[in-house]
Amino acid sequence: MKKSTKLIPVFLAILLLLPLLTACGDEPANIENPTETVTEAVTENFEDTEVEQPQKPMLNLPDVKYNGYDFRVLNMRQSEMTWVYTTVVAEEETGAEVNDAVYKRNSLVEERFDISIREITTGWELPQTALRSIQAGSDDYDLIMVEAYNSIGMAQGNMLYDYNVIPHIDLTQPWWDRDMVRDLSTGGRNYLVTGDFSMMHYGDTIGMFFNKQLIRDMNLESPYDIINSGKWTYDKFSEMAKDASMDLDGNGVFNEHDRYGYMSLTHIWLPGFIASAGQQMMGKDEHDMHTFIMNNENFVNIYQRLIEIMHYSDMMFDADTAGNHRLQDVMFPNNQALFWSEVVHWATILRDMDADFGIIIHPKWDENQTSYHNHVFPPPVMAVPVTAPDIERTGMILEALCYESTDTVIQAYYDVLLKTKIARDDDSEAMLDIMFNNRLYSIASIFYSNEIYNPLNTASKRGDASIVSWIERQEGRILTAIERNNDAFTEQ
Repeated sequence: MKKSTKLIPVFLAILLLLPLLTACGDEPANIENPTETVTEAVTENFEDTEVEQPQKPMLNLPDVKYNGYDFRVLNMRQSEMTWVYTTVVAEEETGAEVNDAVYKRNSLVEERFDISIREITTGWELPQTALRSIQAGSDDYDLIMVEAYNSIGMAQGNMLYDYNVIPHIDLTQPWWDRDMVRDLSTGGRNYLVTGDFSMMHYGDTIGMFFNKQLIRDMNLESPYDIINSGKWTYDKFSEMAKDASMDLDGNGVFNEHDRYGYMSLTHIWLPGFIASAGQQMMGKDEHDMHTFIMNNENFVNIYQRLIEIMHYSDMMFDADTAGNHRLQDVMFPNNQALFWSEVVHWATILRDMDADFGIIIHPKWDENQTSYHNHVFPPPVMAVPVTAPDIERTGMILEALCYESTDTVIQAYYDVLLKTKIARDDDSEAMLDIMFNNRLYSIASIFYSNEIYNPLNTASKRGDASIVSWIERQEGRILTAIERNNDAFTEQ
C-alpha cells in the first residue's frame, strides 16, 4: 500500500485497531478463530496529518538461478470471471497502471531467478483440466488459480500441497492473505491460500455503495457521519432504506424501472450482513476442526431481523429474483437504489456515473458491537499441485512473487484503481482501509455450500424466517458433512 496515509476520524481509527473478532456487550460471538489479544484504542483527536506505516519486512531467499525455467500458472480467462481482475501476466507495458504493475512485478522475479512466468488460461472447465492433469501425474502446472470450493476435493484427495510444508513460504508475512490463512485452515493445514500475487481476494471483498445524490435529495444524514458516531447499525440502515423506495413509473408494480432503498444479490447480502454482525455459520474448535455454530440465539436473532428488513414492502431489489444479475449495473448508476452491496471490484463500472457515490462498510448488529467485519466472496486460491516438479523452486518463486506484488500490483490495484480512480472522496478511501483490515472468510460458503450456504440463500430469498425449524431439519445433514470433511483432513 502507500507509504503513508491520512489519519481517519477517531472512531474509525478505534475500530481499525480493535481486535477483529472481539465480542463485547450484546455483540454476537461465535466467530471463527476469535482473536485473543486486545489492542489499545486510539484516543487522540483527529488531525489531518501523515502517518508512517510499518516498514515492510525484508525478503530472505537464497540467490539461485533456474536457467530460463517456464513457471506455469493455470488461470481463468479474464472474460470469464468479470467481477475480479484475474490476469497475472502482462505481455508488455501499455500505460495502464495495473497492467504495467503486473509487468514490473513479473520482470523483477523473472530477472532474479532467470525464469519466465507463463499464464495458461481456460474457462469454467479449469477445475476439470487441473484434476485430469494431477490424476495423470502430468507435470503441466506449477500453480493453479482455482476457485476455493473447487479446490477442496483436490486437497482432500492429496492432490495439493499444504502450504505449511512448502519450503521458503512464510504465511505470517503481510504479502500473504492472513485472514484466509486463519479462517480456512483445517486441522492446522493450509491448502486454501492466496497472496498478493493475486488481486482476486481484494476485488472479492464485499462492500456497500451509496448514492450521494439520493442522500441529499431525501435530506438524509451522511452515512460517513453515522459511521463516525458509532450508530451505523441494522436498525439505522433499515430506517434509511425504507424511505427510499418509489414507484417511479406509477404503474403500481415494483420492478427494474423503479427505485429501491437497497439492491443486491442474495448470495452477497446474506453472508455480508451476517458477517457484519460478527456472526458466522460455521466455526472451529481447539483442534482447528470445523464445528456447527448456527444453532444459537445470536444467529437466530440476526437471521430473523435480516428477513424482516429485506422483505419489508418493496424496500429491496433482488436481482436474483428478477432473473438478471446485471440489472444492477444499470440501475445503480441510474439513481435507482440508495444502497447497493457488491464485491468492491464492481465499483470499476461506476467510473462514469453522473451522480456521486460513496463506499462504506456494512452495518453492525447494534451500537454495543465494537468492531466492523467484512465478508469476502470466495475467491480463487493459489493451489500448488503435488505434481509440481520442484517444490523448493515453487516455494521460492511464490514467496518472491507475493512479496514483489505488494509495492507494485497491489498498490496499483488498491491505491490507484480503487482508492484514487474509483473512490470519489477521502472517506471512501478510509472505508476501504477498514474493509481490507477486517475481513472474514466463510467456511460455510466454501466447504458446506450444499448443506448450508445454498439452502439458506434459497430460504432467505423467499422470506422464510423460520430459521429454528430450518436448523432442526438441516442439522443432521450438516453434522454428517462436518464429520466427513474433518475425517478427510485428519486421515491425510
